[in-house]
Amino acid sequence: MVLLILFKSFLALVSALFGVGLTFIIKLNHKKLCVLISLSAGALLGAAAFTLIPESSKQLNILELFFSVLSGYLVFLVISRYYSHVCPACSASHFDERTTKKFSEIFFTLFTALAFHSLLDGAAISAGDLQNHEEQSSIFLAILTHKFPEGLALASLMLGAGLKKTKIILYAALVEATTLLGSLVGIFLLKEGISFFWISLLMAHIAGGFIYLAIHAVMGEMLRNHRTLVVTSLLSGFLLILFVHTLID
Repeated sequence: MVLLILFKSFLALVSALFGVGLTFIIKLNHKKLCVLISLSAGALLGAAAFTLIPESSKQLNILELFFSVLSGYLVFLVISRYYSHVCPACSASHFDERTTKKFSEIFFTLFTALAFHSLLDGAAISAGDLQNHEEQSSIFLAILTHKFPEGLALASLMLGAGLKKTKIILYAALVEATTLLGSLVGIFLLKEGISFFWISLLMAHIAGGFIYLAIHAVMGEMLRNHRTLVVTSLLSGFLLILFVHTLID
């Protein structure tokens, strides 16, 4: 199980780097990037709705579940509002030309916020296996889907700031590698034999973060442009996770 968790976390890292590499080959327009981001947002929302929250509810009462989900949402909200955008893909519509030019000033804050986000992604991959191995597929698929546009958005931001390709790959690999670190945290919890109650609290907390990312990813685009495209892509990602969940149930 340990090797499987690490392998899945590594694939999530590869997905992000594949997005980075594609940025060098194909110049995506805003509309196509919007589709990818909305699709991944729907996948995250589906993972929260069909896997993380239902699994957590088996160990938590309604109040414990509510406040755990709320805590995950609020942590990402506070980080994004008062520190830095916690996800470049989810915040793509907020990164205007002025922000890109000031990349050197926001470099540290952006990367530490993204590292925290990736750390929880890794923890989510581990938590699914700790709680219910069969439920892990939908969580992993949602994270794998989300990592690709995340890599695209991050590389696009760095390209716009004038960074060389080698540095872009290095920085992206370093920050996304915290996904592996997060999975190691989960493996440690497995070895320590932590109770399912605490694992359920962690899963519900992560679900709250996923919900924030999904809402944050689509709201800006829906209010500004591509409303139908955003809703369609979001629903497609959501239904994809529902299909996977039903398939393995």
